[in-house]
Amino acid sequence: MAQAKRRSPGERRTPRQQRSVQAVEAIFEATARLIESQGLETLTTARIAEVAGYGVGTVYDYFPTKNAILVAMARQELDRTLGSVERALRHTDSEGSTTATQRAMRAMIRGFGGRRRLRGALLSTMMSQGHSSELTRPVEMIADFLSRQEIAVDGADLSGMPPERLYVLTRAIVGVIRAWAMEGGGEVSAQTLEIELTELVRGYVQHCLTRVSGNVPDRLAAKSE
Repeated sequence: MAQAKRRSPGERRTPRQQRSVQAVEAIFEATARLIESQGLETLTTARIAEVAGYGVGTVYDYFPTKNAILVAMARQELDRTLGSVERALRHTDSEGSTTATQRAMRAMIRGFGGRRRLRGALLSTMMSQGHSSELTRPVEMIADFLSRQEIAVDGADLSGMPPERLYVLTRAIVGVIRAWAMEGGGEVSAQTLEIELTELVRGYVQHCLTRVSGNVPDRLAAKSE
Protein backbone atom coordinates (compact mmCIF):
# COMPACT_ATOMS: atom_id res chain seq x y z
CA MET A 1 0.00 0.00 0.00
CA ALA A 2 1.43 3.39 -1.03
CA GLN A 3 2.26 5.76 1.78
CA ALA A 4 0.94 9.32 1.80
CA LYS A 5 3.49 11.86 0.74
CA ARG A 6 4.74 13.96 3.64
CA ARG A 7 5.30 17.70 3.37
CA SER A 8 8.72 19.06 4.09
CA PRO A 9 9.00 21.28 7.22
CA GLY A 10 8.95 24.53 5.22
CA GLU A 11 6.21 23.49 2.80
CA ARG A 12 2.71 24.88 3.29
CA ARG A 13 -0.54 23.18 2.37
CA THR A 14 -2.19 24.27 -0.88
CA PRO A 15 -5.94 24.88 -0.41
CA ARG A 16 -7.35 22.57 -3.10
CA GLN A 17 -10.21 20.80 -1.31
CA GLN A 18 -13.37 22.65 -0.32
CA ARG A 19 -12.57 22.41 3.38
CA SER A 20 -9.14 23.91 2.83
CA VAL A 21 -10.57 26.72 0.70
CA GLN A 22 -13.06 27.52 3.45
CA ALA A 23 -10.28 27.57 6.04
CA VAL A 24 -8.20 30.01 4.00
CA GLU A 25 -11.21 32.26 3.38
CA ALA A 26 -11.97 32.24 7.12
CA ILE A 27 -8.35 33.20 7.85
CA PHE A 28 -8.55 36.01 5.30
CA GLU A 29 -11.84 37.34 6.69
CA ALA A 30 -10.57 37.19 10.28
CA THR A 31 -7.44 39.09 9.26
CA ALA A 32 -9.52 41.71 7.48
CA ARG A 33 -11.82 42.20 10.46
CA LEU A 34 -8.93 42.55 12.89
CA ILE A 35 -7.13 45.10 10.72
CA GLU A 36 -10.30 47.13 10.20
CA SER A 37 -11.14 47.16 13.91
CA GLN A 38 -7.70 47.27 15.56
CA GLY A 39 -5.12 48.11 12.91
CA LEU A 40 -2.10 46.28 11.57
CA GLU A 41 0.18 46.98 14.53
CA THR A 42 -1.65 44.65 16.94
CA LEU A 43 -2.23 41.86 14.41
CA THR A 44 -0.87 38.45 15.42
CA THR A 45 -1.25 34.95 14.04
CA ALA A 46 -2.75 33.82 17.36
CA ARG A 47 -5.50 36.46 17.18
CA ILE A 48 -6.20 35.59 13.54
CA ALA A 49 -6.61 31.93 14.48
CA GLU A 50 -8.89 32.80 17.40
CA VAL A 51 -11.21 35.00 15.33
CA ALA A 52 -11.21 32.52 12.42
CA GLY A 53 -12.17 29.70 14.76
CA TYR A 54 -9.13 27.52 14.09
CA GLY A 55 -6.09 26.48 16.04
CA VAL A 56 -2.83 28.31 15.49
CA GLY A 57 -1.35 25.13 14.03
CA THR A 58 -4.00 25.09 11.30
CA VAL A 59 -3.13 28.66 10.31
CA TYR A 60 0.56 27.74 10.16
CA ASP A 61 -0.35 24.81 7.90
CA TYR A 62 -1.22 27.36 5.24
CA PHE A 63 0.85 30.43 6.09
CA PRO A 64 4.25 30.57 7.83
CA THR A 65 3.80 34.19 9.01
CA LYS A 66 1.15 36.89 9.25
CA ASN A 67 2.91 38.74 6.41
CA ALA A 68 2.41 35.66 4.23
CA ILE A 69 -1.31 35.92 4.95
CA LEU A 70 -1.35 39.59 3.96
CA VAL A 71 0.61 38.98 0.75
CA ALA A 72 -1.76 36.15 -0.22
CA MET A 73 -4.75 38.41 0.46
CA ALA A 74 -3.23 41.21 -1.60
CA ARG A 75 -2.60 38.87 -4.53
CA GLN A 76 -6.17 37.62 -4.36
CA GLU A 77 -7.43 41.19 -4.52
CA LEU A 78 -5.09 41.97 -7.42
CA ASP A 79 -6.43 38.97 -9.35
CA ARG A 80 -9.97 40.21 -8.78
CA THR A 81 -9.00 43.69 -9.90
CA LEU A 82 -7.34 42.28 -13.02
CA GLY A 83 -10.56 40.48 -13.87
CA SER A 84 -12.58 43.66 -13.36
CA VAL A 85 -10.18 45.70 -15.50
CA GLU A 86 -10.29 43.11 -18.28
CA ARG A 87 -14.09 43.11 -18.29
CA ALA A 88 -14.13 46.91 -18.28
CA LEU A 89 -11.84 47.05 -21.32
CA ARG A 90 -13.86 44.47 -23.24
CA HIS A 91 -17.18 46.08 -22.41
CA THR A 92 -18.80 48.29 -25.04
CA ASP A 93 -20.74 51.27 -23.74
CA SER A 94 -23.69 51.50 -26.12
CA GLU A 95 -24.69 54.91 -24.75
CA GLY A 96 -21.17 56.29 -25.08
CA SER A 97 -21.24 57.81 -21.58
CA THR A 98 -17.91 56.28 -20.53
CA THR A 99 -14.68 55.43 -22.34
CA ALA A 100 -12.58 52.27 -22.07
CA THR A 101 -9.94 54.15 -20.10
CA GLN A 102 -12.49 55.60 -17.68
CA ARG A 103 -14.09 52.20 -17.06
CA ALA A 104 -10.66 50.67 -16.44
CA MET A 105 -9.75 53.46 -13.98
CA ARG A 106 -13.03 52.85 -12.17
CA ALA A 107 -12.28 49.13 -11.87
CA MET A 108 -8.82 49.84 -10.46
CA ILE A 109 -10.11 52.37 -7.94
CA ARG A 110 -12.81 49.95 -6.78
CA GLY A 111 -10.18 47.24 -6.46
CA PHE A 112 -8.09 49.41 -4.17
CA GLY A 113 -11.10 50.90 -2.40
CA GLY A 114 -13.64 49.21 -0.14
CA ARG A 115 -12.15 48.48 3.24
CA ARG A 116 -9.70 51.37 3.21
CA ARG A 117 -7.76 50.42 6.34
CA LEU A 118 -7.33 46.88 5.06
CA ARG A 119 -6.29 48.05 1.60
CA GLY A 120 -3.65 50.31 3.12
CA ALA A 121 -2.27 47.42 5.17
CA LEU A 122 -2.17 45.11 2.14
CA LEU A 123 -0.44 47.70 -0.01
CA SER A 124 2.16 48.57 2.62
CA THR A 125 2.88 44.87 3.21
CA MET A 126 3.35 44.20 -0.50
CA MET A 127 5.86 47.05 -0.67
CA SER A 128 7.72 46.13 2.51
CA GLN A 129 7.97 42.49 1.41
CA GLY A 130 9.46 43.42 -1.97
CA HIS A 131 6.38 42.77 -4.11
CA SER A 132 5.56 46.35 -5.16
CA SER A 133 6.08 45.55 -8.85
CA GLU A 134 3.02 43.27 -8.75
CA LEU A 135 0.80 46.26 -8.00
CA THR A 136 1.34 47.56 -11.55
CA ARG A 137 -0.28 44.51 -13.20
CA PRO A 138 -3.78 46.01 -13.68
CA VAL A 139 -2.53 49.25 -15.23
CA GLU A 140 -0.03 47.38 -17.40
CA MET A 141 -2.99 45.40 -18.72
CA ILE A 142 -4.65 48.70 -19.64
CA ALA A 143 -1.53 49.95 -21.43
CA ASP A 144 -1.12 46.66 -23.28
CA PHE A 145 -4.76 46.67 -24.37
CA LEU A 146 -4.60 50.21 -25.69
CA SER A 147 -1.25 49.75 -27.44
CA ARG A 148 -2.53 46.69 -29.34
CA GLN A 149 -5.63 48.33 -30.80
CA GLU A 150 -5.65 48.79 -34.56
CA ILE A 151 -7.80 51.88 -34.24
CA ALA A 152 -7.62 54.81 -31.85
CA VAL A 153 -9.11 54.21 -28.41
CA ASP A 154 -10.49 57.21 -26.50
CA GLY A 155 -9.11 59.41 -29.27
CA ALA A 156 -5.53 58.19 -28.91
CA ASP A 157 -3.46 55.67 -30.83
CA LEU A 158 -0.93 54.18 -28.43
CA SER A 159 0.68 51.84 -30.94
CA GLY A 160 3.45 54.40 -31.45
CA MET A 161 3.97 55.19 -27.76
CA PRO A 162 7.59 54.48 -26.71
CA PRO A 163 7.85 51.85 -23.94
CA GLU A 164 9.63 54.21 -21.55
CA ARG A 165 6.68 56.61 -21.69
CA LEU A 166 4.21 53.80 -21.10
CA TYR A 167 6.33 52.90 -18.07
CA VAL A 168 6.09 56.45 -16.70
CA LEU A 169 2.34 56.58 -17.31
CA THR A 170 1.55 53.25 -15.68
CA ARG A 171 3.65 53.98 -12.60
CA ALA A 172 2.08 57.41 -12.24
CA ILE A 173 -1.41 55.89 -12.21
CA VAL A 174 -0.45 53.20 -9.71
CA GLY A 175 1.27 55.76 -7.49
CA VAL A 176 -1.76 58.03 -7.33
CA ILE A 177 -4.24 55.21 -6.62
CA ARG A 178 -1.92 53.67 -4.04
CA ALA A 179 -1.51 56.98 -2.23
CA TRP A 180 -5.26 57.57 -2.33
CA ALA A 181 -5.97 54.13 -0.85
CA MET A 182 -3.28 54.34 1.85
CA GLU A 183 -4.30 57.87 2.88
CA GLY A 184 -7.93 56.87 3.30
CA GLY A 185 -9.32 58.73 0.30
CA GLY A 186 -10.64 61.60 2.41
CA GLU A 187 -9.31 64.41 0.21
CA VAL A 188 -10.68 63.14 -3.12
CA SER A 189 -13.79 61.09 -3.86
CA ALA A 190 -13.57 57.93 -5.94
CA GLN A 191 -15.62 59.55 -8.71
CA THR A 192 -13.36 62.60 -8.86
CA LEU A 193 -10.26 60.42 -8.85
CA GLU A 194 -11.66 58.41 -11.75
CA ILE A 195 -12.24 61.55 -13.81
CA GLU A 196 -8.85 63.08 -13.02
CA LEU A 197 -6.93 59.88 -13.79
CA THR A 198 -8.78 59.51 -17.09
CA GLU A 199 -7.77 63.08 -17.97
CA LEU A 200 -4.19 62.35 -16.87
CA VAL A 201 -4.00 59.38 -19.24
CA ARG A 202 -5.58 61.26 -22.12
CA GLY A 203 -3.45 64.37 -21.65
CA TYR A 204 -0.15 62.54 -21.25
CA VAL A 205 -0.79 60.27 -24.23
CA GLN A 206 -1.72 63.15 -26.50
CA HIS A 207 1.32 65.14 -25.37
CA CYS A 208 3.68 62.22 -25.99
CA LEU A 209 2.23 61.46 -29.40
CA THR A 210 2.51 65.11 -30.38
CA ARG A 211 6.20 65.04 -29.41
CA VAL A 212 6.71 61.89 -31.46
CA SER A 213 5.09 63.49 -34.51
CA GLY A 214 7.55 66.38 -34.25
CA ASN A 215 4.99 69.14 -33.83
CA VAL A 216 6.29 70.09 -30.39
CA PRO A 217 10.03 70.28 -29.59
CA ASP A 218 11.22 67.48 -27.30
CA ARG A 219 13.14 69.53 -24.77
CA LEU A 220 14.52 66.47 -23.05
CA ALA A 221 15.92 65.17 -26.33
CA ALA A 222 17.34 68.61 -27.17
CA LYS A 223 19.20 68.79 -23.85
CA SER A 224 20.78 65.38 -24.33
CA GLU A 225 22.23 66.30 -27.74
